[in-house]
Amino acid sequence: MNRLRFDVRPLLPGVLLSILIALLATIGSRLIAHIAGTPVAGPILLAILLGILLRNLRPLPPSFDPGISFAFRRLLRWGIVGLGFAFSARSLLGIGLRGLLLDLSVIAAVYAAALWFGRRKGLPDNLSLLLGTGTAICGASAIVAANAVLRGKDEEVAFSVATVTLFGTLSMFLFPVANRFLHLSSTVYGAWAGSSIHEIGQVIGATLPYSRESLELGTLLKLTRVALLLPVVLLLEAFVVARTPSGTTPSGPAEKRSFPWFVVAFAAVLALNFLFPLPPTLLHLLQEADAAVLAVSMAAMGLETHLSRLFRFGMRPLASGLFLWIFVSGTGLLLSWLLYGHGSLPAL
Repeated sequence: MNRLRFDVRPLLPGVLLSILIALLATIGSRLIAHIAGTPVAGPILLAILLGILLRNLRPLPPSFDPGISFAFRRLLRWGIVGLGFAFSARSLLGIGLRGLLLDLSVIAAVYAAALWFGRRKGLPDNLSLLLGTGTAICGASAIVAANAVLRGKDEEVAFSVATVTLFGTLSMFLFPVANRFLHLSSTVYGAWAGSSIHEIGQVIGATLPYSRESLELGTLLKLTRVALLLPVVLLLEAFVVARTPSGTTPSGPAEKRSFPWFVVAFAAVLALNFLFPLPPTLLHLLQEADAAVLAVSMAAMGLETHLSRLFRFGMRPLASGLFLWIFVSGTGLLLSWLLYGHGSLPAL
């Protein structure tokens, strides 16, 4: 018992601060959505921004550091595992070969573009791959999962999360506006949103006002991108190992590399949810609990972010995030039309 108290007590200040920020972010997100009539800034984005604001406006006592680190590095892994509860048998079987081809093509294209643009701008490959992961897969959770093998700096992770969340939020508002000029069918629009927008909540926000068909297809395509998290992380692990000289790691001297088992646990939860569907009430409760864990972890990520370290990159990372946002939107639109448009160009 004494041992347990000794282990837990140093974590309490940082964990409780992260929880408080997550609560404020959740309340603020719902209040903004109520005023605006639609989701504008989700709890994850607000939690990161509040954490960054607090960290950089006022120095925190060192006693907060252990709990903040725990919330960021440990709790977030459980949050990623919990993403498996977002799937159902219909989600996994309903996408079809055409949808899988669309998602795989967009993901491959985004990673290639991220590395190409990042190297032209002199950015570290780790930062480019983190931005690419958030754009191609599922925003914040995918970035942190990828960082388990890329081992980028905390500031690079936080910047990547904030950047892809910002542009994903813009997509949620701009895709419906763009479609007023493009006049896409419900199917093509849903495919475009599901294959191009960063977060699942943003996909829902962009398709729900349009049509039920767009909402269902967009959600299925987005969930499939999340399901591809495991193979993507394994490929990133192989990429890192192939590019790292013997006796070193991507970030410095040799250290023991640990396999990201929490990503495998995510796949296990996904498989169990597929084989043994849970009652809807319990499934909703688990999804809400997972969202709360992710918000706390994102608050801790913000609290670990020192803007002075990030600014040394200048505007280049932001330019990369902007480029990838435009690239994924254009590529997703083209491929959605080719695969779902039945040969008719969008009317301009």
